[in-house]
Amino acid sequence: MERQFIAILIRAAAILLPWWDLGTGVALALAALLSLVAARGRWKALPVDVALWSGFAAVAASALWTEAASIETLLRWSPLLWVPLALRRQHRAWHEGLIAGGILVSLVLLGNGGFAALQSQSWGPLFYRDFAQLAHQHSYLTLYLGLAAAALVTDLRFQGAVRPVVLGLFALVAVLAGSRMGLVAVVLGGLWWYSGRGPAGGRRGSLSWGIALAAVLITAVALVPSERSLGKLTKTDPYWATGSVDTRVVQAQAAWAVITNDPWRGVGVDAVQAHLEERYRAQNYRFGLKRHLNVHNQFLQLWAGIGLYGLGLWALGLAFCAQKSSWNRGAQALALTLVFLLATESMLERAMGVVLVAAVLYHSLPRRIDGTRR
Repeated sequence: MERQFIAILIRAAAILLPWWDLGTGVALALAALLSLVAARGRWKALPVDVALWSGFAAVAASALWTEAASIETLLRWSPLLWVPLALRRQHRAWHEGLIAGGILVSLVLLGNGGFAALQSQSWGPLFYRDFAQLAHQHSYLTLYLGLAAAALVTDLRFQGAVRPVVLGLFALVAVLAGSRMGLVAVVLGGLWWYSGRGPAGGRRGSLSWGIALAAVLITAVALVPSERSLGKLTKTDPYWATGSVDTRVVQAQAAWAVITNDPWRGVGVDAVQAHLEERYRAQNYRFGLKRHLNVHNQFLQLWAGIGLYGLGLWALGLAFCAQKSSWNRGAQALALTLVFLLATESMLERAMGVVLVAAVLYHSLPRRIDGTRR
C-alpha cells in the first residue's frame, strides 16, 4: 500500500516540476519518508545515495571554511537528500510522470503561444522566452523534455505512430523554447545512447538518420528568432556581449576572477552573485548587470562558492559511487548530457534544476552493492 502511494507522489512530483517547485519538493519529501517507513528497518544506503548526499554535505559543510549557506539555499539543495530515497524502486512511476508532464507542458505552451500570437497578430509569442513564460526557464524545460523523451522511448506501451508523434511534439516545443545549449546537450546524449542500441549493422544504418535529425534540430533552434544570437566566437567584448556564446565567455572570466581570490575556500554559495556583479561593473558588462546573470557554468559557480574543499568533498562521494560498478549505455548518455549542460548552465541555482540534476545523477550512477542490483 505504501509503495502505491509513493508511486502517486512520484508521478505528481514529475508532472508538477515545470510549474510548482514547492509542490514538487513536498511530494518528493513525503515519498522519501514513506519509502523509509515502507522499508521497516531493512533500509540500506546505496552508493548513489552517498553520491547525492555528499553534494548536499559539501554545501552545508562549506560553512566551516567560508560564509554559511542560507536556510533558503539549503532548502533548494534538499532534493539531493530526498530524490534517492523517493525514487528507489519507483523508476516506472517517475518515467510515467515525466511522459505525462511532458505532454501537458507541451500542449499548454503551444496553446498559450498560439492564442497570444493570434491576439497580438505577431509570431513573437511562439518563440524563446515569450513562449516559455508560463513555465520554467527554457534550458530547464529542454532537459525536462529530453528526459520525458527518453522515458517515452523505453516505454513499450507506446507503439505505432503514437511514439513518433509525441516525440515530435517534445522536439517542437524544445526548438521553440530556443535553448541552444540545452538542445545540444540532449542531442549529444541521445546520439550516444542511440548509437549503442541494437545490432552493429542496424546501428550503422540508423545512426546516419539520428545524426541528420540532430543536425536539423540544432539548425532549427539556431534560426529561431530571439533577442539574442549565438554571439561572437572569436572575440568577446563585455560591453556588447548578448549572445549565447560570448556572454558565457564573459561570465566565465568574471567567475575566474572571483575564484582566484580564494580557490581553496571559495566566497560562499550565497555570496557568488554579489561578487560576479562587482566584476560585471568592472568589465562594463551591461547585459549581465541588467539580467543579474549567474556564471552559466555550474562547475565554475560551485568552485567560486564552496572552493576546492567543497568540490573535493562531493568528488569523494561521486568516486565512491562510481567505483562500485560499471555504467550501461543509457546511464552514460544521461551522464554525458548532464556534464555538457552543467558546463553551459548553472542548473543548481533553481529548485527545478536541483531536482532534475539529482534525478539524472540517480539514474546514471551505479545502484549496486556487492554485485546485487537494488
